[in-house]
Amino acid sequence: MKENFPWLILILVWALNFGISWLNARTVGLMWVETKILGGWQRFMAWMGAIMSASGFTWCYLIFGTLALYFTQPAWVRLFLDEGETYAPMMDASFLEATLSLGYLIIIPGILFSGLMIWIDSLIQAIKRKDLASGAVAGWNTFAQIHNTYSAMKGIPEAWKAVGKFVGDSKGDGKGKLVILMIVLVIVCVFAGVMTTWGIINKYAGTRPLSPEASFVKAH
Repeated sequence: MKENFPWLILILVWALNFGISWLNARTVGLMWVETKILGGWQRFMAWMGAIMSASGFTWCYLIFGTLALYFTQPAWVRLFLDEGETYAPMMDASFLEATLSLGYLIIIPGILFSGLMIWIDSLIQAIKRKDLASGAVAGWNTFAQIHNTYSAMKGIPEAWKAVGKFVGDSKGDGKGKLVILMIVLVIVCVFAGVMTTWGIINKYAGTRPLSPEASFVKAH
């Protein structure tokens, strides 16, 4: 990778994404028991928040895992070399691009759908409450949804192209194992993202007192 790569920006964006995902999971956890009792739209929105959180964690883990594998090649690749065989890097920039692209293709449908539902809910809340805070949230969600949708329209074709090219090139140069590694890494990161979200939700579930409405429904 280029020496002048903006690592500081990447780290800050990564940390921000991780923090937002954690806050989303915590918020869902606080409302988890109540929405389970009330059901309906509120329960649906809790699941939308969980999907958004898991997607964010998955993306964070995928970036970390992919870069970790790439930069630690000299250490672990040598473990598979035969005696007298010289070290040569297995991964290049195409592996990074293809792995991140595959992860993107997996999580972007959930991000777009849950984001759309969250945007609709924020509009409903803004209309009901008619206050500055709700209006600001609705405005931000509108911008975020437009940005994500526009980015997906450009990003999805490019991601498919990157994955397809990497898989196609790997068939002819003996790098088929890298395709398997790419798939396994993405699956592990998706699983880790889901389990992280689920763990945070379980930690905070039931820690907030029920609303009078939920208490009434539970009692009856």
